[in-house]
Amino acid sequence: MNILIKTLQIINFKGIKNFSIDFNHITNVYGANATGKTTIFDAFLWLLFGKDSNDRKDFNVKPLDTQGNKKDRTENEVSAILSIDGEEITIRHIQKEKWVKKRGESVSEYT
Repeated sequence: MNILIKTLQIINFKGIKNFSIDFNHITNVYGANATGKTTIFDAFLWLLFGKDSNDRKDFNVKPLDTQGNKKDRTENEVSAILSIDGEEITIRHIQKEKWVKKRGESVSEYT
């Protein structure tokens, strides 16, 4: 079986707001510390297995605001186009939040 990654699209995942990688040619991912290399790898693992590079299912995929707090009400998405034995398939992993305002309440809460 021959599996190739064609493209990887990352939206609102950890420190990445919107990023796309085209793997049509030899692609190297490199850079200084804390620039997002592991985040790209974590996004790909989350897409395939729902885990990060430390094999954790309960890690934070939400982006952070300027104070370092998780941004609520964001939709996190990672998608990829894979070529499997010459046939292209698209896979996506989306995390959505459900916020509910109870009757008589003025503030919505995350459920």
